[in-house]
Amino acid sequence: MCDLKTQAFLQDIRLYCGGNTYDPGKLRQVTAEKSEWSERLKRNFEHVLISRQLNALVYEENVDIEFASDDELYAYLQRLFAYLFEDGPVPEWN
Repeated sequence: MCDLKTQAFLQDIRLYCGGNTYDPGKLRQVTAEKSEWSERLKRNFEHVLISRQLNALVYEENVDIEFASDDELYAYLQRLFAYLFEDGPVPEWN
């Protein structure tokens, strides 16, 4: 079972980057507008990256995007975080 920060991250990320709603550009727009929600997403995202409690199966069950391994998931999440918060390139997940 995931902790509360990870659960909140999964709920928020699937709004814009789920299998049926994949739009990281829109998520970048939303996170660029500083708000309580965008700050919480960033904090929870950082928590997920640091704690590494999330695994590929749980991510798939919650977000509908499959990764072959936890390492592939975290490589993608690092790219997504860089895109959203550090001016990185658009991340690909497939």
